Order: sequence, then structure tokens, then C-alpha cells
Amino acid sequence: MSVGNTLTIGVLGSPFHGIMSKGLLVLKYEGRRSGRRYEVPLQYIEDDGTLYIWAGNAGEKTWWRNFRKPAPVAAQLRGEEVAATAYLVDDPARRAELLHAYVDRYPYTTPTGRPKFVGQRW
Repeated sequence: MSVGNTLTIGVLGSPFHGIMSKGLLVLKYEGRRSGRRYEVPLQYIEDDGTLYIWAGNAGEKTWWRNFRKPAPVAAQLRGEEVAATAYLVDDPARRAELLHAYVDRYPYTTPTGRPKFVGQRW
């Protein structure tokens, strides 16, 4: 894990999480094949009580593939650990809506490739 990710995870799990937790969470999950426990800091958007995470450059990332089938996860979110179920958003129209919402929230983010969204039901 990179030093930046390690520091971000540390801050998000600390009493100082407020400086980052409005747009970042730590997703905690078990690898579908390895069974290893992973933690990764990710940007999120919230829509109607559901959190969505965009896997930018999805072809170069592997973490989102763990959610092709719904899977249990935990998240360090706004200073608290919460349990959830993560799943891929398959509907192209819904993905397009979410991509627009994501870019509105993070205008400095340039979407590339085919975005994959992981929705988390809380």
C-alpha cells in the first residue's frame, strides 16, 4: 500500500477525520479469491441514502471486481465504522446519472475509460 493511502486511512480512522471525511471513506472488504482483508480509501457520492464509489480507470483497478456479486463490506465513514453490502451498478442509464453527479461533486476529476460504480446499501 502506498504511503499516501496509509496516511489517508490513518486520518480517516482518527479523531481528525473531519478534514477528509466529507468526500473520502475507507472501504474494507475481503478479496473474493484470496480471502485477504483489504482497506482502500475512496471518494464517494451519496444519493438518496446510498453511497456510490466510482472506480476511475476501472480496467487498471481490481478492487471493484470483488463486487460483481453483492458482497459484505465495512466502511470507515465520517468517523464511524458501518456495515454494508456492495454491488456493481449494472444499469447504463443509472451509471450515466451517477457519473454526472460524481463529476458535479468532484469537478477536478476527469472520467476516463468505462466507469464502474459500486453502490452501497446502508
